[in-house]
Amino acid sequence: MNLQSRFNSYVRSANWWHAGDKVVVAVSTGVDSMTLLFLLMHLPVDIRPTIIVAYVDHQLRAQSHVETRYINDYCQSHSIKLEQAVWRTDLHPESGIESAARRFRYHFFQQVLDKDDAQYLLTAHHGDDLIETVLMKLTRGGQLPSLVGIHEARGFAGKTLIRPLLGFSKQQIREFAASKQIKWYEDATNQELSFERNRIRHKVVPLLKQENPQLLAHVHDYSIQLSDSMEALATLVEPILTRVANFDNPQTVKVDLQQLKQYPKSVGKQVMQQLLDHRLHVPDVSMAQLAAIIHLIDQDQKPQAKLNLANHWRVQREYQTLIISKEPQIFPLKSEKSAHFMVILDRWYSLNSSQKFGVFSKQQTLSASRTSTFYLDDADLPLQVRSVEPGDRVLLPQGRHQKVTRVLINAKISNDQRKHIRVLVTNRNTVLSVLGVKNSVTLPGSEGAKPYLLTQVPRK
Repeated sequence: MNLQSRFNSYVRSANWWHAGDKVVVAVSTGVDSMTLLFLLMHLPVDIRPTIIVAYVDHQLRAQSHVETRYINDYCQSHSIKLEQAVWRTDLHPESGIESAARRFRYHFFQQVLDKDDAQYLLTAHHGDDLIETVLMKLTRGGQLPSLVGIHEARGFAGKTLIRPLLGFSKQQIREFAASKQIKWYEDATNQELSFERNRIRHKVVPLLKQENPQLLAHVHDYSIQLSDSMEALATLVEPILTRVANFDNPQTVKVDLQQLKQYPKSVGKQVMQQLLDHRLHVPDVSMAQLAAIIHLIDQDQKPQAKLNLANHWRVQREYQTLIISKEPQIFPLKSEKSAHFMVILDRWYSLNSSQKFGVFSKQQTLSASRTSTFYLDDADLPLQVRSVEPGDRVLLPQGRHQKVTRVLINAKISNDQRKHIRVLVTNRNTVLSVLGVKNSVTLPGSEGAKPYLLTQVPRK
């Protein structure tokens, strides 16, 4: 049975979608994603979805323009809808570029899902990716759920993310692509041993496959078993969590320790893990931090204590109550050299030595604050802060516009000061605010637009 036949059977038995359902396929022009696209196009009609290709030009390689032209030609010749985005080089960070690229990519995928009213995002992760991920997690250490590695299907932005190639090996995919003369582009960085994943891929995995050619199938089975077990455990723990915790304020959760201690310590540990990981989504909680939280709960002789976690989350014990809260973060404005950056919602940024600002998805009750409401849809996000550019305009009442340069003149901003002025713009480059000077007027948004609050307050 060739790969297409096996893929057909796999999709049919998984029953992820119905014929004609819209699926967004993340395509990079590499062998994995081009093969996934081919397999989907050749599914039997009764299980074949409507395909939308989502492609991002990361502008990280010299050949990216060639790959972009290829995917455009490919989709046009096969009558496939193509949605594409460009990650401009001026948005590339100086470090952590892989993580930043992934965030940009998946934000774009979310936009495509919403724009095209699709319920499913498909990526071309395969069995070798799963093995590499599990080995990396084992090497680094961490919590048990991370050893699932890569989920075959999981929720994503209210939709479903599916990896239909997870049960197939890289070798099977390459051999099939060659037999069908599928054209793809190779990323040369995949061979560089300076990356941990590449070292595991080229040095470790081949040795393990020599020990047992069934390695991929075994790791895949373990991953499914562990995923099922963790899902069952979460289902059993959830009613206990609801009983012992107060969720009236999503930014400040209070846990009744007297109720929690009625359960075995092992159960209490799972309750806290469920709360931190799945309810509050506190990032990067280590085993040491979880142990410190359990110690905080057990330490009755010290009824008041506190522990700081990542992203300004804090765990504080006050007698028989454990309080988990998040403090808004203040980010310094970037230097003149790197003044263009993406704004993350529900966080504070320092505007200057005397002011701070943030864009919030919910009302902030702060004295002496200046707040404007903007109605934005997904295509307006992410918001950006940048320097003033020629042609920038703010919206005035009755649909009139005013150049930002005129705004600065009227506000008697000196030429020296103007070099430090920043504007808040949408992803479509619409100016929402000349920060600290003047905001555009607010207009009702299109259907489906959501309100966001730009709040500017004096720094304490």
